[in-house]
Amino acid sequence: MSKRKRTSTVEKWIKEGRGTGTGTDYRPWLKIQDVSSLGRSTRLKGIKTSRQHEFLSDLERNYFYLTEFSDVITDIREQ
Repeated sequence: MSKRKRTSTVEKWIKEGRGTGTGTDYRPWLKIQDVSSLGRSTRLKGIKTSRQHEFLSDLERNYFYLTEFSDVITDIREQ
């Protein structure tokens, strides 16, 4: 009898395609539910990318606002 092969969380995330893609097809490596924290997290819909962005801190969210309204930046990826 063979033992079940257990895949690690990282291997599972790679198969899901996390951390890949551009624009609306981008999937962040970390999602809010993956990290246990007592801090503040935010989900916002981006104007440039037309997708939901997930931020684990206020600093990440504030930087997103800067990049969202910059004319030089065309694609935003978090985590």
